[in-house]
Amino acid sequence: MGYARVSTTDQNVAMQVEALIKAGVPEEFIYHESASGSKKSRPQLKRALAALREGDTLVVWKLDRVARSMTHLLELMEGLEAEGIKFRSLTEGIETQTPAGRLIMHVLAALSQFERELIRERSRAGVAAAKERGVQFGQKPKLSDEDVAEIWRLVHEKGVTRVDAAKQYGVTTMTIARRLKGFEEAAARKLKKSARRRAKKS
Repeated sequence: MGYARVSTTDQNVAMQVEALIKAGVPEEFIYHESASGSKKSRPQLKRALAALREGDTLVVWKLDRVARSMTHLLELMEGLEAEGIKFRSLTEGIETQTPAGRLIMHVLAALSQFERELIRERSRAGVAAAKERGVQFGQKPKLSDEDVAEIWRLVHEKGVTRVDAAKQYGVTTMTIARRLKGFEEAAARKLKKSARRRAKKS
């Protein structure tokens, strides 16, 4: 079974088809299409994979003709292996039925894992650096600290109910209760710190 792909409609798939035929793939068993390398939807590839049976070989002209990325390639290889289907890439000379071909795929898998670990490490380092600069992550609070202070004054000094305050600020009463509790706890901590400082001075 063969598969060929070109990226745009103005490219010709004939060269790939000819190479697959020379490699022993009957022309009637070659699936080909025009699709971008990053495009997930590939109807002809899907048809080719569905037609493969245990013991068959999927032959491509080049690795990047069949896979969108290293991760996609390895996922495809794992799926073929699970079904007992072999894989061959003419340009790279990879044949999974040979020891050398299997070794290459293991090396590619290790490199892909290494790349994923590097990306995760860089992401964690970037987040940590951003936090040190004061960048806040996550959902933006619905109420600012100034809003909470004003709501506290409305509730405790002007007699506005928490339900009415919630309607006025477009939040739930649970949000009002949680933020007021935090506001009061923070105020209490400030008072304690201030009292301790006054006690040390005296």
